[in-house]
Amino acid sequence: MSLYFWYRMNRRTLHAVMLLWTLCPSAEGQCDKSPETSKLNLSVNYELPTFSADFPIQNMVTLDGIVYVGAVNRIYALSPNLTKLSEYRTGPLLSNETCGQNPAGAGSGGMVDNHNIAMVVENIYDKGLYSCGSADNGVCRRHVLDDDTSPKTVDEQVYCFADKVRRGRGQPGDADAVVSPSGSQVLNVESNVIKFFVGNSEIPGLENAPGNGPHPHTLSLRKMKTSQNGFTFFSNHSYMDLIPSLRGNYYLRYVYSFHSGPFTYFLTVQRVSKDSQAYHTRIVRMCSSDLVIRRYVEMPLECISTDKRRRRSAKDMKVFNILQAAHVTKVGSDVELQKQLNVEEGDDVLFAAFARGKPNSPEPSPSSAVCIMSLKHINTMFKNYMQSCNTVDPYHFTGSDKKSCYNVVRAGWEGKYRLQVTQFVQRLEYWHRELTNTLVTSIAVVPVHGRAVAYLGTADGRHIQVHAQSFLSSTPTSQITKVPLIGPGCGHLTTCTSCLLSSRVTECGWCDGRCTRADQCPASVWTQHYCTPVITKVITYQGPTVPFFQLWVMC
Repeated sequence: MSLYFWYRMNRRTLHAVMLLWTLCPSAEGQCDKSPETSKLNLSVNYELPTFSADFPIQNMVTLDGIVYVGAVNRIYALSPNLTKLSEYRTGPLLSNETCGQNPAGAGSGGMVDNHNIAMVVENIYDKGLYSCGSADNGVCRRHVLDDDTSPKTVDEQVYCFADKVRRGRGQPGDADAVVSPSGSQVLNVESNVIKFFVGNSEIPGLENAPGNGPHPHTLSLRKMKTSQNGFTFFSNHSYMDLIPSLRGNYYLRYVYSFHSGPFTYFLTVQRVSKDSQAYHTRIVRMCSSDLVIRRYVEMPLECISTDKRRRRSAKDMKVFNILQAAHVTKVGSDVELQKQLNVEEGDDVLFAAFARGKPNSPEPSPSSAVCIMSLKHINTMFKNYMQSCNTVDPYHFTGSDKKSCYNVVRAGWEGKYRLQVTQFVQRLEYWHRELTNTLVTSIAVVPVHGRAVAYLGTADGRHIQVHAQSFLSSTPTSQITKVPLIGPGCGHLTTCTSCLLSSRVTECGWCDGRCTRADQCPASVWTQHYCTPVITKVITYQGPTVPFFQLWVMC
């Protein structure tokens, strides 16, 4: 950051320049950014705990501090420092090793890789991990982690979680076929029973993948049997399916699922309507207490960016329509975020990473934006649009897109409805300019020093801490790295100005020509308040009576 001062004085009073020392801190952040002071050294390597898997990693969950990693053909259990504790081989599998019998001809003549589609933990009965793979005919395997007698490794007690199904024998029942090879979102909503809400993606071309067993339901909720040997549906109204004419040629991807208050939510990417070739994102809401799908409503979401943040116009507005990742968390003590969203400390907030879709395609382009929405606002929009009858039948589930209204006064909120809101809910991007040429593929948000800090993962392997704008070097998908919440370090900030203008979340300060944390520098030298000014140029002039000069100072 450059500060330019014009001084007119006698040469004998040149020592007055020392007064500039007090001017630099007070002028901090009040002038144009110099391109030299904002540079990041992206070649800096930080020594961080890392686990390298033998196969591509696809899912990760935690329970009691243990990290469970789902990869192609493997399940790993890792310590908090990412040391491998145990390992379970899930593939490649022969037909007599899968959960249940493969359909005739599927996977015959060789071994098939087992992709990890979903991982879920539960803690009601024995502590358990459910790993659901592509080669197991939709069935999940249950790993007993603690049976009240002793802790167990991930490979010690494992069985196919389906009644009358063993490895290579039996056909899974309707309720036991949980996941789809096209991808699934499985959410465990615990009450007095273990209840799984499942959204199965429908991606044209993937539904006939090798190892595919019975076609699982598109959207469903099921409970664990008390015998703990499989699942069961509460009734034949506990699931919904795409209409037959759309099976195999309709794109529906379940991206994220979460539970908030009395509701369970899914986020999807699908076509705008039956007659449209364009794609958008929807949020689906169901009642968590329902034993059947009785109260179902979905609503389109859009993340927009505009150069003129106060006045929106179609000319300068960019629409980010394809959801890539999301995370729900409490807003916490972040006062700035509370004011911006008009929420309180205990309210749930959705952080969603969107990309601009390619024309008439669900494929994202490398341009992202992150929008933040409070669940309170989303539920208000659901209520308002339902009461004003801005709703139709969801065509992909009913075969009809006619106007459909739910009369709350007459039926009450306890009645039955399946609706699609016709109005978009738009939110202005919270972060975008730094992500213009970046495809964000993952997001997590945690409170750090009273601020909600987002950690973004990108398609090219970078890690971005939003407040600090810090980056890690590229890592392949077969690695997991543990990054401190305050960031990996300060060494990538190469100038005093970039160091001191970084978020206080990073705990970075300037010390003897480098950016460090306080414990890496003598306390008498380390500072977060000012940069030593450097005189970069002195030009003298001879005026008619009094000589004066122009002084250029870099702070």
